Amino acid sequence: MSNPVTMNLVTTGPVVPPPDFLIAGPKGVVHTDIVKVRIAAGGEIKRGTLLMSAEIASERVYIPCTTAGLAVVGNTFGILAADVTRESGEHSEMGVYFEGDFNKNAVIFPWAAETDDHDEQVEIARPALRRQAIFLRNSSK
Repeated sequence: MSNPVTMNLVTTGPVVPPPDFLIAGPKGVVHTDIVKVRIAAGGEIKRGTLLMSAEIASERVYIPCTTAGLAVVGNTFGILAADVTRESGEHSEMGVYFEGDFNKNAVIFPWAAETDDHDEQVEIARPALRRQAIFLRNSSK
């Protein structure tokens, strides 16, 4: 008699992100990759934070974006896929979205203060992000 065949229909894998409506629009996320994310001052960076590429100690990492960084030709931008907490100067291998449609109200701009108009910050970032096919879409809060 032969042994029965078992089929694994469900496999454990990456955790599904929370339903925070970060991903929006007709395409959703098109390109995601695992990169090194570095926190300069230590602490936490939230899911949805806009990141930019940087060269630190001959190593390519992603750090929270600045308005000056938006103007640098050749910078790569991404949106953090999950919360990360690290000490100052440390980095983590994290998932980052590099292309797709995102809810403009859920994207976090690190340079903006709570009192700043979020729609103005969106318009500051929009041209640089469009060049990389990151589209900020209208959506309810």
